[in-house]
Order: sequence, then structure tokens, then C-alpha cells
Amino acid sequence: MSALRVAVGAVAGVTGGPATYVVELVRAMRALDDPGLELTVLSDRPDAFASIDVPTVEIPLASPWAQPWWDNVAVPRALGRGAFDVYHGSKHALPLLGPPKGVRQVVTIHDLAVYAEPETFSLPQRLQLYVHLRHAARMADRVICVSEHAASDVVARLDIPRERITVVPHGIGSIFRPIHDEGRRDEVRRRYGVEGGRRLLAYVGTSQPRKRIDVAIEACRRLVREGLDVTFVVAGRRRPGYEPAWLESPPDFVQVVGELAAPDLVDLLGAADVMVSPSSYEGFGLTFAESMACGTPVVGVAVTSVPEVVGEGGLLVPSPDPVEVADALERLLRDEAFRRAKATAALERASELSWERAARASVEVYRAAQAD
Repeated sequence: MSALRVAVGAVAGVTGGPATYVVELVRAMRALDDPGLELTVLSDRPDAFASIDVPTVEIPLASPWAQPWWDNVAVPRALGRGAFDVYHGSKHALPLLGPPKGVRQVVTIHDLAVYAEPETFSLPQRLQLYVHLRHAARMADRVICVSEHAASDVVARLDIPRERITVVPHGIGSIFRPIHDEGRRDEVRRRYGVEGGRRLLAYVGTSQPRKRIDVAIEACRRLVREGLDVTFVVAGRRRPGYEPAWLESPPDFVQVVGELAAPDLVDLLGAADVMVSPSSYEGFGLTFAESMACGTPVVGVAVTSVPEVVGEGGLLVPSPDPVEVADALERLLRDEAFRRAKATAALERASELSWERAARASVEVYRAAQAD
């Protein structure tokens, strides 16, 4: 029997959950060493896959605004030049005019935030996502969703039969591990000016409206007023066009550090007392999982996929309200025994999330799509 030939569309130059997802998924699928699977990656950033033994085809992406051209013109051309059985659109989209004849299609839909909170997207983003999400969900032979919540959302909002959807949760990269060396942990904390009794809080992820970073900042302000000495580090890229007031003039207790290299990100998460993200909508919530894998409990909001990802690995509040977030943070920061118990629970929950499991499940989806 000939090998299943799969092309994976991978926009890896725009950092965030979907980019991490596709790189780690491809890495894990190659590690399966499955002789019945041949992978090729179509990517704007082939260098993101340089450490993985996988053929790549470069498809340049001039800017995030050019992604409709990438998905609908460049990808079909690349597919037409190859010989593939399945195309996997890893980020919400499949070619509007369809793939070459005989190529089956799988799409990963990470979330439907644009339907739930359209006001948090620019008009061009809304139009692009409305068109591509509905088209991809209907034209895909199989749909991958990254959480049960995302799957339910796709069924409800896009009217897709549940039996065409497979839930494949994210894994966690092997670099995300606790810092066991207290000397190293102290050094990282000093890097952010955190010494003595000062506490280090972190947010990691894209800065965009639905992440409600302003709520976390206001919660930290309340902690300072209550006598807790905190530094809040905001790490990650800023979504183009997002210009919040807190970024223009951050309070003294806030450090905005932008995107961090992977080792620095692991250091920050491992050295933080708590990772806080009052996001009002998540398709999965990868930064919650990565934080927990570093032994850092999290504070978030009990909405969308967050409860199923976090489990007992943190404290979840009913809504993105500064008072509720501050109360949860204060409980973790003032009760060290409780914080350590939550850190242990965080590690246990994170151990259940594996890219190998995600890889095996995804390959089964490809084979199911080919058999349809």
C-alpha cells in the first residue's frame, strides 16, 4: 500500500497559538516515524521547521493582511505542483476555489471568537474570517477542533454535523518544565527587578482586546493598594492595529516586554508566581497549559474552553472583572501552601496533554478524510 501523502499549510511567521500548534504537530507527526505517512509543509517560514526532518515548500507571506492571497491563490498553486492525497489547512482556511482534483481536505478550526466577540476584530479581519471559516467548515472532509467547546461552537454557529468533527487537544512543548534550581529562578526574577518579598505575575499571549489585559492590570493595581508588592510582566506580540491606553503609558508595576525567545519565555513562566489571563474567549488556551507545565498556577475566567484546559491547575473566576481577578490573585499570593497545592495540580493536569497524542489523532483524521 502506498503512503498517504499529506500537505500541511502552515502560516508560522505570525506568532501565536496557531503557529505553535502547526510546528509542534508536524514535529510530533514526524517523530511517529510512520512509513505509511509522507508529510510536506507549505509555509511562509520554512526555517520554523528547520529542526524537523520534513520537506518544505516556501510560500512567502508579505504581511498578515495578505493571508487571503496565501490561502486562495498560492496554496492551490503549490498543491497543483505536487502529488498529494490530503491537504490540511492548519489555521481556519481552505482554498475558496477548492484544491486540485482528488485532494481531500482537513481544516483545523481553533476558535470562533470572531462570531462571539466581533467587536474585538477589525472590519477586514471580520470579513476574512466570516468567509473562510464558514467555507472551510462546510467544504472540509473532516474538521479538527482543539477543544470540546470549540467543537460545540462550530456545530452551533456553522451548522456542521458533529460526526465530521474530531477534537484533538493541543500538547505542550518539551521545553516547558519547572525551574528546580532556586538560584536560577532567583536570577530570572532579578532580571525583572523582582527581589525580596516582591511577587512576579505574568501574562503570556497576543495582546488583543479579548485577552482583557486591562482587567489584569487593574486587578494588579488593586493588589498594590492592598499592600502587595507585585510586578506584572506582559509578554507576547501585539495584534496589528491594537493600540490600548495601557500600552501607551503602563503603570510603574507593569513591564511590557513584547515577544520573547523560547528559552526566555520558559524562564518567565517558571519564575512567575502566577500566570494571569482574564481572556473572555479561548479556543483552547495554550498559554494556560504551558504555564501549568512550568509548575505555575493560573488565574483565568471560567468561560469557553478555559475550564476544560485548566482543570484544578489554577483559580477561575466567573467573569473578567478586576475585583474577582484581584481576589483570586490575592488568595494565591498570600497563601503559599495553597499556591503550592495548585502548582502541583497544574503539573498533573499538564502531564495529560501530549503532542504525540495530538499527532496520532491527526493522522487518523487524515486517513478518515481519504476514506470518505
